Amino acid sequence: MKKRGRRSRAPWLALAAAIIGLFGAAQVSERDLLRVGRAAWDVVQSLQEPQRRSGGGPAPAKGQPFSGHPRVIDGDTFELNGIRVRMQGIDALEHDQQCSRTGAGRSACGTEARDELAALIGGSEVTCTPDGTLTHGRTVAVCTVPEPGGGVRDLNEAMVRLGLAFDCPRYSKGRYAAAEAEAKAAKAGAWAGRFTYPWSHRDRAGACGR
Repeated sequence: MKKRGRRSRAPWLALAAAIIGLFGAAQVSERDLLRVGRAAWDVVQSLQEPQRRSGGGPAPAKGQPFSGHPRVIDGDTFELNGIRVRMQGIDALEHDQQCSRTGAGRSACGTEARDELAALIGGSEVTCTPDGTLTHGRTVAVCTVPEPGGGVRDLNEAMVRLGLAFDCPRYSKGRYAAAEAEAKAAKAGAWAGRFTYPWSHRDRAGACGR
């Protein structure tokens, strides 16, 4: 219970630290404002977490697939049958992230990640297989869609191959490392220019184990 309490206080502490840092800065930069904005967003998410847990019913059991037509939230999160799902083993560009590409200036790559996930799904039914863990009230799972010629497509891997998400070896055990290497070599998505890894964008260095 104490550990849970510390987790629930963490977003508020991060917001307080960001605001204190903002007032202590001689000059407020765009990065400072983004840090405060992200901290405030985390607070909002933490307040909504109990409601999400109660509204979606109990989390599915480990290894028990569930299917449906999802509502995409960002590049690695969607809602499926009232259950908020976090795609396992990857970390997609955050909703407010921007990337720079040679000759093309800055782009809203975080929005692009969300849109590409929606495009990958299209009108297909998504099947998710939970790994038995939760993160911030979200069920962690590997999710697939059927392919036209038969078989299934791993959506987690597909987002990495598009260069809009990255392998998290702490959780994937390197399952998507090859897809990331291919995306980097092809300069796909964010690899076409300069970007910040999403865990660094959230000031959570090392969160993915890299």
